[in-house]
Amino acid sequence: MVGVVAWVLVGIVIGWAARPVIYPAITSVIYERKGNVIDGAAGDLALLSQQGSSTYQTAYPDTSRTIDTVGIAPSILIPSILQLIERQKVKQTLDVLQKNTMYLTDHEDLDLAFQNNLHQLHGQQNWRILSQWVREFLVAGYTDSILYNMEASITLHQGDLLAAIHSLFLAKYYGETEIESANIQTDIENLVIDMMNQYRGNSASIGRQLALSVMQVAMEKQPENPLFGLEISVLYADSGDTSLAIETLNFIPYSEKYQDAVVALKARLLSELNNTEQVTTAIPLKQVGNHFHVTAIINQERTLDLLIDTGATTTALARDTISMLKAVDILGTKEGSVAISTANGAAEVDYYRANLFAIGEFAVENFELLEVEMGGSETLDGLLGMNFLSLFEFEIDQTNRQLFLTPKVN
Repeated sequence: MVGVVAWVLVGIVIGWAARPVIYPAITSVIYERKGNVIDGAAGDLALLSQQGSSTYQTAYPDTSRTIDTVGIAPSILIPSILQLIERQKVKQTLDVLQKNTMYLTDHEDLDLAFQNNLHQLHGQQNWRILSQWVREFLVAGYTDSILYNMEASITLHQGDLLAAIHSLFLAKYYGETEIESANIQTDIENLVIDMMNQYRGNSASIGRQLALSVMQVAMEKQPENPLFGLEISVLYADSGDTSLAIETLNFIPYSEKYQDAVVALKARLLSELNNTEQVTTAIPLKQVGNHFHVTAIINQERTLDLLIDTGATTTALARDTISMLKAVDILGTKEGSVAISTANGAAEVDYYRANLFAIGEFAVENFELLEVEMGGSETLDGLLGMNFLSLFEFEIDQTNRQLFLTPKVN
């Protein structure tokens, strides 16, 4: 008798453990329950519900049946939920998850199947079914990054760029890994690039106002993104607001990738702002600590490394530099002496004249230079003062390390 009982108990244990395998395998069988015909994965849930609580029942909108699922262990429900996902049963899948307080991210196999299903629908461009999954789960309060990413694809397919970029930023916000966030950031920037390319190509679907609205969202989310700052500056300029475009360019952080485009646009806009007949030129600067150096050429023979000093009235060269230039006959004898004010009080220094002094394409003849003590600097040739800079409308762009020069109109 004891042996019989033992074998019965063993059979019960084996049967219970085998349920996740056995039940999905018989889902093609038609179950009769309360006078309703239930097939497939829904039939699994009906059968499984007989093992669980009958506190309440899950109602499926597309059928007249009700199925108990509450109280069934997740390990028992998962195989049937996987089949619901495979059969694109959106509402049923969501309903079972909600009634049993199951979260996709808590079950790796469910989460993977769910994501793979969305990717498959996206690859098939099955926008109708994909939209159902995305809409139902977002409305239910799910915030998975993939849902917002798919929502962006759907709205982009519909031509709603504004909604698409909103969804992409939400997808990035809810991204769980750095790689995922980086990929979404690339998607955001590609959306902007594609949109602006269409705008520049005079696409009928991308007007200035739409492009500006999209870029305003992008700037609100990432105000220091060089690409966004550059593109919205283009739109401001095209709208006739040159000053706002230049102001925006001034706040763009330095970027190796976009520096040339930022500098070129700013030079063009400054030319338009100052005088339509004058061309603004950008001169590259070298930053040393908190100071900016510029390269000058004297008498078309020798380059000089000069620190820009807007507080200096006259351009000044170090004594060693003056001596070197005199030794190679680039400078002649001194023209005379002048009194200057220094941090240590008044001083008298010698001054010289260069036949030609140039920075970039701008050259000045008969240019006055002072000879000063540079405080022991071995690499600095001198200071660029206002006797050169005042000849131009100038701006020092510290972010992009550029000196913008526009000749003044006489």
